[in-house]
Amino acid sequence: MYGTVSQLCNDLKIQFEGDRKITLIIWRKEDVIRVMGEEHVTAETAAEIVCDLATWDRDAQHEAGVGAETLRVLADNTRYAAGQLSRPVTLSAGDLEILMQAAGRLPDAGSGRQTDAIQAALRRAYLAINQ
Repeated sequence: MYGTVSQLCNDLKIQFEGDRKITLIIWRKEDVIRVMGEEHVTAETAAEIVCDLATWDRDAQHEAGVGAETLRVLADNTRYAAGQLSRPVTLSAGDLEILMQAAGRLPDAGSGRQTDAIQAALRRAYLAINQ
């Protein structure tokens, strides 16, 4: 689970009976920063790690646990993803011109020379970004 205290309390009330005993382990970004210690993760990376923990299903958390090693792996994944987002991508001048002209407006519905060129430029940009 991930969310505000109010959201989590509501989710817990929905998922579990009021008299049922459970153990709740809470990770905050401050906890991640403390456990990571000398690895010096930023507050932003720590917040992303806390959010990523919510994507694990309960069985995976029970099997793998969530400790320092898990946090290191998540931090590495977060850093790798950030590097992928800021890597240079090469587009042709023609495609860039088409995309700049199309930015901020939606092409008319249907096909036509204008929308075909935009769609083709978008496909090439998508392929370049996702290589």
